[in-house]
Amino acid sequence: MTEIKKDLERQKEREEEKSPRAWIALVDTKENRAAEIKQKGDRKTATTGGTLQPWMFRHNDLIKALSSAKKIGRKNLTNILNYLHFKDNSLYVLLRHPRYSEDLLFVAYHEPCLGTKLVCRWDEEYKDYKLKNYRFQYLIVFYKQSVILIPPDSVDLEDGKFTLQLPEESFVINRRHFSRFNCEGIRAELWQNGFQASGRLVDFSFNTFKIQVQVAPPYSFHWFNDHAQSTVRLFDDNDVYYFGNCRCEYQTIDRNVRAIVLTPIQDQIEGFKLKGEHPLRWENSPRLYAVFKHPFIKKEIKKEIFDISASGFSLFDEPTEAVLMPGMIIPNLVINFGDVLKVFCLAQVVYKKEEGDQIRFGVAILDMNLKNLNAFNQLLNNVLGTPQGMTNEVDLDELWEMLFESGFIYPEKYDHIQAFKKSFQETYKKLYTGSSEIAKYFVYQKNEKIYSHASLIRAYEKAWMGHHLAARPEEGRHTGLIVLKKMLGYLYEMRRFPSAYLDYYITFYRPENRFTGRIYSGFAEKTANPGVCSMDRFAYTIYTKENKTPQLPEGWSLGECGVSDLFEFERFYRHRSGGLLWNVLALDIPESERNLEQAYAAEGLTRRYKAFSLSCYGDLRAILIREESDSALNLSDLLNGFKIFVLDDELPANVIFSAVDLVLRDHEAESLPLMIYPAEYASRKEIHVEKEYILWIIDAGIGSKFAEYIEKRYRIKVTEAGDER
Repeated sequence: MTEIKKDLERQKEREEEKSPRAWIALVDTKENRAAEIKQKGDRKTATTGGTLQPWMFRHNDLIKALSSAKKIGRKNLTNILNYLHFKDNSLYVLLRHPRYSEDLLFVAYHEPCLGTKLVCRWDEEYKDYKLKNYRFQYLIVFYKQSVILIPPDSVDLEDGKFTLQLPEESFVINRRHFSRFNCEGIRAELWQNGFQASGRLVDFSFNTFKIQVQVAPPYSFHWFNDHAQSTVRLFDDNDVYYFGNCRCEYQTIDRNVRAIVLTPIQDQIEGFKLKGEHPLRWENSPRLYAVFKHPFIKKEIKKEIFDISASGFSLFDEPTEAVLMPGMIIPNLVINFGDVLKVFCLAQVVYKKEEGDQIRFGVAILDMNLKNLNAFNQLLNNVLGTPQGMTNEVDLDELWEMLFESGFIYPEKYDHIQAFKKSFQETYKKLYTGSSEIAKYFVYQKNEKIYSHASLIRAYEKAWMGHHLAARPEEGRHTGLIVLKKMLGYLYEMRRFPSAYLDYYITFYRPENRFTGRIYSGFAEKTANPGVCSMDRFAYTIYTKENKTPQLPEGWSLGECGVSDLFEFERFYRHRSGGLLWNVLALDIPESERNLEQAYAAEGLTRRYKAFSLSCYGDLRAILIREESDSALNLSDLLNGFKIFVLDDELPANVIFSAVDLVLRDHEAESLPLMIYPAEYASRKEIHVEKEYILWIIDAGIGSKFAEYIEKRYRIKVTEAGDER
């Protein structure tokens, strides 16, 4: 029955195209094109392919029906005319040819209307038409979703202009039931098998749109099958606003230029699920609105949001006013909460449903940067209720007290950081004040006492690191899971957004730490696929620079990694580990495509890393990655020092230390951490190892599986219903 209903609706639409109302859509097209020509000052690119010409009017039956049309008074008409003049909109004139009695439409531009008379000038393309000899029928005005036909009391026709006396009343004809909106500046491409055409978007409604396209050799409209599926792309110089499959409802039969009416095939975009939204119909709450500049009609749209979740929202619209269409992409959409909090995002309309006499549209959030994501979380918490004890603000003095009391900063660690404790504190003020693009923290506190804390930092180009997971019990309850749940939920949300640069999530932990071992090692062992979740063990030691001038033995060399060095390094790591660290380091990405250093610099911080190759007579033996960051960006300085990958098990340890000294020759630091891989090398060479770390990495693409693992193992809910798509 649904298909039969749709077929009947399409048939009705075709009949409307043939009805007297169809001329309205025709004139809409000409009006839009004339305005475009006027704006560009190019009169030679009209739809006819040459100059702007008059158009035949073949709907005299419409004129006969004016006796039953609604009326508008002269005062209201005058205000409309002045508004249209203010907007630089054109008018249309229906004239009758003096010899052949044909009715034709012409473009005109009017002066301000200050009384009962209206002065208009003809489009300059008509200067040779001798229009003063024609018979004036009606002045035609397009306003909102209506057409106004003005029969003048008197008119004075001249070649360059005309003056008419406005009547007491004019006729108003409503447009079709589902509104069509004229579009500006949107290009269109149409593909179908071997056929291709290009042109522009003319108008659209929530269920159809009209494009005007032409073909270039060797393509021909004879190749276009109006019964087959087509693919359409709508775009401008900046963005693509629609790309989808459509069916043809109607087309004009012209050889070179055709107007084609199309309907998107799907009412819902596959791959998006906006379920479990939370209604925002609460008394005395500020309303939540979606505000955006419509990509097709270039007008600001403001719609009240009905319900919302972490993945998107929905809103309702009247069929006669609906301006959305499934598949439409909306750049720079603003979610506005009472003008107090604004969240900017990239969005896409993913479904429409008829519910009663209204249409419900679902809108998915495709992307937002981290500052907006943090604001969005704040919005959801404010509206939907913040989890008990969770906070977005932290007292740093309380945080330090918790980190020391919980044993997270143990004596040996404090001995390492106490020498630069001032800069250490300044770094944390920058990270924990305001909204950051490179860091996020999570705190659980009660009665102003902090019980647990975790934080995230963007460590590499497309990898975020979880660190500083510290907790102390609250009345015997383990509070670490509370912030861990919040952090994993945040990662689960941000993985969807390209601006978050989250392709991988990493963390370092000590093998003897049973809590993190059960979480991270347990999942890696269960997954048993280092290509999506890997573990690499590193030996950790603090190295102090030699006072003597660094020098390598004869035959050894140190330099920046070249293409062949990176090739050999990748081969080594793939065969030794098979894990994800090579992807995380992204050493093969060109400098021009990296923005990690700039992102840190924008917040007054430092983060960079560079790879060096250590070779013996040209044979690669080790890779040294020098990492730099602000003091105690990570409390164990895991992002400040060296990561050393030993490709030759027989490489002398003293050669590595000499190479480190050479790199540090121009640096002030006297001592830095070395993390050596594989960890067994340090043991074989009797290098003093203070501790070992496991580097755990997961591909963000399987983040949902990790969330499910945590939920089942600890019986906690990491993701909210509706956050999947």
